[in-house]
Amino acid sequence: MLGTTMKNLSIRVSQKPFIDRQKFPYGFRKSGDFSIGEADILTGYGKTLLALECGELTPETDDERHFVDFVSGKVDADNTIERTWAKYVRLSRGKKHFYTLHSTAASNQSDYDEDYSDEAFDVA
Repeated sequence: MLGTTMKNLSIRVSQKPFIDRQKFPYGFRKSGDFSIGEADILTGYGKTLLALECGELTPETDDERHFVDFVSGKVDADNTIERTWAKYVRLSRGKKHFYTLHSTAASNQSDYDEDYSDEAFDVA
């Protein structure tokens, strides 16, 4: 599937699938953050891209050199692999925002709490 999606790019496919269990414990596909195509790109090319980014792998093709320039900030993302990697980096290394539906206790207090008196409701 990777060959048909990225047939024009000459970036090496990883020998083993790329998995990030820390940030995406159920995989890229089940995370809800990536499309199926993006998940396939990360799984197939992720180890190569990470090694190129960290300098552990020397770029051999023009596309790999462009990717290294991209992750260095010298050029903008030019293809699907680079855009997918940028999305992965943003989601995995950026701050994860957590939104709650509950308000703080201080904001729950009404403006008229001081005026309330339970003497008017003496039932006994």
